[in-house]
Amino acid sequence: MSRRIIFALACLLASAFVAAQAVPEPLPATPLQLQEAHLRIDRARTQLQAEVERANAACYQKFAVFDCQRNIRVKNRRALDELRRQELILNDLERRAKANNALDKIKEKSLTVPQGLDTNPLVLPADR
Repeated sequence: MSRRIIFALACLLASAFVAAQAVPEPLPATPLQLQEAHLRIDRARTQLQAEVERANAACYQKFAVFDCQRNIRVKNRRALDELRRQELILNDLERRAKANNALDKIKEKSLTVPQGLDTNPLVLPADR
């Protein structure tokens, strides 16, 4: 192979690797959407708890009670871990939205400089 082909393949692979590593920026969600998502997660937790209680009651009808309960705990933990992962994503979105709002407010304040104030405080009046 010629050096040009090898170089082109290396560049293509490097750009593919960088593109694969890039995490897309999540779409901004409205506070109402975030609140609905939190409510959905809370309902799922409540429903999961009710299912666990029913399944535990059914375990007492079986011969291997402890093995049945252990299997239920494993499934419950997996489901709770997934709900927790979703909740962390929502919390991160809320945190980013608040940070962006705070930055926007700071930018607005910095753009509106009152009349009579010098925009460069490092320059002394004697140096002008």
